[in-house]
Amino acid sequence: MMVRYLGAALAAAASIHAPATAAASVAHPVARDVTLMTYNVHGLPWPIADDRSADLTAIGAKLKAMRDAGDQPGIVVLQEAFVANAKAIGRIAGYRYAAFGPGEDAAPVPRTDDGFVADGSRMVGERLGKHVDSGLAIFSDYPILGVRRIAYPVCAGYDCLANKGAVAALIAVPGVATPIVVVDTHLNSNGASGAGSPRATYAYRRQLDLLAGFIASLGAGDRPILVAGDFNVGQDLARRTHFDLRMLGGGASLQTVVGACRIAPKCPVAEPADMAISLGRAKDWMLYRPSSTVGIRPIGLAAPFGRAGDGTMLSDHVGVSVRYRIDGGTLLRPSTVMASR
Repeated sequence: MMVRYLGAALAAAASIHAPATAAASVAHPVARDVTLMTYNVHGLPWPIADDRSADLTAIGAKLKAMRDAGDQPGIVVLQEAFVANAKAIGRIAGYRYAAFGPGEDAAPVPRTDDGFVADGSRMVGERLGKHVDSGLAIFSDYPILGVRRIAYPVCAGYDCLANKGAVAALIAVPGVATPIVVVDTHLNSNGASGAGSPRATYAYRRQLDLLAGFIASLGAGDRPILVAGDFNVGQDLARRTHFDLRMLGGGASLQTVVGACRIAPKCPVAEPADMAISLGRAKDWMLYRPSSTVGIRPIGLAAPFGRAGDGTMLSDHVGVSVRYRIDGGTLLRPSTVMASR
């Protein structure tokens, strides 16, 4: 698998220009469809979970079958891809480019919550150090030009055993002049964390605050942004309120795919029963923000990884995808796009 990383931050990567041949590009607006899938694959290590190797390999094999049929998502973002079998999904599925989230030893951003962290209970996994990485992965058919990561300094309960955070990849989609920023994250759980609700809620809100700032820092050059992941919103009113404030409000100013599809006349939903499961849980979210020069709108929703005929699933989450119509920019010749790598 080809992996492309630039040592500079995405803010610096925003200054990357296509070579001089770009001046000869065809100067007219274009539209390109890009499909992004988000999937929490439950790739937890033993003994936290039973051996997941068969199901994780099956996920990669199904994505490969979708590729053989010409129907694979161009971009896949995973959560809980902790074990080797989960990280290998992209290779099995045939994706050429990959970016992974913060590693186990990645230092978090400076924190102002030392008192909160010091009060953590070892009985529920706090103050025991990081035992796994962030579990985040981005796989792409399109070149990845740059990567930025953030590790959250605040957590609650068993979630603290992982180095949770976010990863952003700057992706060059052939046919679109402006590279697109794709962000993947996994936020602190509530009841499953083992911590009391007030503590889990505090950690969750702080992580959302940091994520909103991280997303805002990626907007150099007014780039279009796609965000997806396991936000662990659920049916908790306090979580949903802060999610709306930080993700949809002034924090990141994103739009939700579900909200757009509910009002759009041309946004069909495939596998509606599986989509209903995912929407009912309200954990896996897909959001987007167009730029002043590049329009983005969802034109279809699907659940390629849902319940089988016998009711079983390959994960405890449904894998959902959105097809985006990306409008605007200047059509780049394929040689120009690849040269900007």
